[in-house]
Amino acid sequence: MKYKGNEFSPNDVDVAYHNWMLKYPSALTSIEQIVNNMKGKMIALFLDYDGTLSPIVDNPDHAFMSNAMRVAVRNVAKCFPTAIISGRSRERVRKFVGLKELYYAGLSSCKDVLPIYVGDDKTDEDAFKFLTEGNRGYGILVTPAPKESSAYYSLRDPSES
Repeated sequence: MKYKGNEFSPNDVDVAYHNWMLKYPSALTSIEQIVNNMKGKMIALFLDYDGTLSPIVDNPDHAFMSNAMRVAVRNVAKCFPTAIISGRSRERVRKFVGLKELYYAGLSSCKDVLPIYVGDDKTDEDAFKFLTEGNRGYGILVTPAPKESSAYYSLRDPSES
């Protein structure tokens, strides 16, 4: 394997990922801490579309959610208010997702809810930073490789469970 022109072994990748996880613990293994920090607040879940709920593809018009992901999002929305955040127009992402029970809105300051924003790339950093700096909620970075982020937690893959 090569990384930025340097040779490294799969074991090096595991060590790097482990060290990165110390800084950005798994949201799944930290759920108790998240729940304990609710302090009388309601959880609201904010999800990125491209790369988190759908794969990154060459043609954005072909970035479709899998049926399994759609079922998972529908099930989460039964428990928590859930919004899809995207750089796409609200109506376009609403058509792609096809779930009427969700909110399709931008992130704003919320005092009575605990926002959890799940995203996968640098376009999500503003939301992560907004949540982290003001202690307003939690950002969860979805990434298979360690990288710096303003997110508080991480997931290696959006299908982790």
